[in-house]
Amino acid sequence: MTNIQEEAQACCEMMSMQAANLSLFTVEDPVITYVKVFDEYGIAVKDGGTSKIRIKYCPWCGTRLPESKKDRWYDELEQLGISDPDDPRIPDSYRTDLWWRKR
Repeated sequence: MTNIQEEAQACCEMMSMQAANLSLFTVEDPVITYVKVFDEYGIAVKDGGTSKIRIKYCPWCGTRLPESKKDRWYDELEQLGISDPDDPRIPDSYRTDLWWRKR
């Protein structure tokens, strides 16, 4: 997970503030997360781990966020004969957003 300022466009001023890290949290501890591989947004669960609650709409302006591509990622890897998300045979393009951006 990364801070969305590095990866995604913000949809409103409040999301921009979070993306710019204008909060009590540091870049290492973002409130809003963006997983580039899955094009997936979330709100970080502050339990010491990396958990997040996936969100479908901006919490501030209500703009619909992109559909998560996580299920599609797993489906496509399964078609390649890969079921383990840590398998070293996963093509490099599936480790970034290239796998879905180039379609």
